[in-house]
Amino acid sequence: MTSHAMVEPIDPANSDRLTLEDVYEVIASSSRLDNPEAPVLTFDEAIGRLKNPQPGLGQVLRWAVRRGNHVVGLASLYFPEAENSHLGLLELTVHPRARRGGIGTAVLRTITPELRVRGRTVVECWNITEGGAGASFGTARGFEAVSTTVLQMLSISTVDRSVWEVEPPIGYRLVSWCGLAPDELLASYAEARRAIADSPFGRSAFRFPAWTAERVRESEADRRHREIDHRVVAIVRQDSDEVVGFTELQVYPHRKNFAYQGDTAVLAQHRGHSLGFCAKAAMLRWLQTERPEVEQVMTSTTAANPYMVNVNLALGYRSARRMVILACETEKLAQLLRA
Repeated sequence: MTSHAMVEPIDPANSDRLTLEDVYEVIASSSRLDNPEAPVLTFDEAIGRLKNPQPGLGQVLRWAVRRGNHVVGLASLYFPEAENSHLGLLELTVHPRARRGGIGTAVLRTITPELRVRGRTVVECWNITEGGAGASFGTARGFEAVSTTVLQMLSISTVDRSVWEVEPPIGYRLVSWCGLAPDELLASYAEARRAIADSPFGRSAFRFPAWTAERVRESEADRRHREIDHRVVAIVRQDSDEVVGFTELQVYPHRKNFAYQGDTAVLAQHRGHSLGFCAKAAMLRWLQTERPEVEQVMTSTTAANPYMVNVNLALGYRSARRMVILACETEKLAQLLRA
């Protein structure tokens, strides 16, 4: 029962090996059950992700849930900044053998004061398998689904790479870089990044960044600090040398055989020319040439954007599963937990 579960702060960078092995067992066992289409992370990959979290999500607090001498649950609570300073993002993983025993509820009781003290009025859980155990737990605790995304995977070894051999339409060219946008493209690149805000995101409380040249440089510096291989393919107008669209991809230092396809956006007045497909195809050609050790690429796209879902399918991705974002107002959660 909940009374036997002890929720305690954990810092993966300063935890002993036995604790980290328990944490890994929670992550790996849950992945095998909940995400059977994805390769299970190795110990180094899983712990590396905890030590080097995704950029742009702000400060993170983590807790381990123990029963007896073993860790049976792991929670991470992110506090994004700027436009999202009202929001907390929760990742909750419970070992399959320990589910339905009050562990998730104990975590919610622990994080609620942290949300309140930081003024986070909404808490969201992302990448929850639609219809799965996490979704069932969340809705039973007062969360509701506010957006749906499609997880898509691409296997480099089996895809027909000939579909990637496309040239940009007349009037456009592609410019690629790792880590640092060229100074002469920086301002228009920041403007192109703001176009991602046009992407439908349901009723999520998340707000896309209002990108500026300064914020781009800060984001680039953060990724360099984390040793993330961050690649950008930009679509540039020939007549003005302005960026009108882009796509980005990341390879993390703890998982060098796996790439994460990130945002893709095109300014509204330049849509309808297959520029997103062209940029993504160029990215995959570049990845294949410079990072041949990468075996798989993963991306997620809002289900309300079937155009981009179909672009990914045309590139060789397959749709693996649908996921939801679960959300709950902090005060509503607090009241439900008191009931």
